[in-house]
Amino acid sequence: MNKSMKNKIKFAVILSVLVILFVSITVMFTIFRASEITITGNEICSEKEIKTNYLSGPLGDNTIVIWLKNRFGSFDSVPFVREAEVKVDFPSNVSIRVYEKSLVACFYYMGQYIYFDKDGMILESTATHTEGIPCIEGIAFDNFTMNECISVSQDGQIETILAISELIEHYDVMVDKVFFNNKNEVTLYCGDVKVFLGKQKLYDQQIASVSDVLRQAIKNNLKGTINMKNYKQGDKIILRS
Repeated sequence: MNKSMKNKIKFAVILSVLVILFVSITVMFTIFRASEITITGNEICSEKEIKTNYLSGPLGDNTIVIWLKNRFGSFDSVPFVREAEVKVDFPSNVSIRVYEKSLVACFYYMGQYIYFDKDGMILESTATHTEGIPCIEGIAFDNFTMNECISVSQDGQIETILAISELIEHYDVMVDKVFFNNKNEVTLYCGDVKVFLGKQKLYDQQIASVSDVLRQAIKNNLKGTINMKNYKQGDKIILRS
């Protein structure tokens, strides 16, 4: 076989390899592209945030790449997400089921919002405040190490904070801020409505009774103050502008 023939064969082999490679890449880009994406379980995190994490980067929307990243645990962590299940149904379907952390409130410190759960354990720290999670103000926090329980200066305050936070979550009240004054009296800030609860042993009755009123006030863009300091069951709840 002469040199010219050998070069032709070599060229043909290289060309065949390039053609196969080109076709393979084309197929990979077109057929194995995540076009049907289902996201469930998210309440705090937006779909955009989840997609940015799980479907970004080089070939981030390619189902083969997504499967490999999930197989080898290469996804970055997402704020407020405890765990996620990623399933790929080739060639184009991806489902992401997220399990969010059970956060009830936060406080602001040094440019960060420190989020904690119903037991007072700190689970997250971010520079942004998430809508729907009340921010605690007026409290001096002594300790806030990640994955450890917070501690405060005054006895009994942490129990009060956790009790109010859990009640807010239970009655689905949209509270932006929970403020403690120097007498440990509590005020809830809910949009343009301020609810003065005072200092109580238990806040169950006040929050349960005012929850429906607050929902209607927020829905109708009302402004004003509700004084619940001396509230007794059956009393009329008045929103004063």
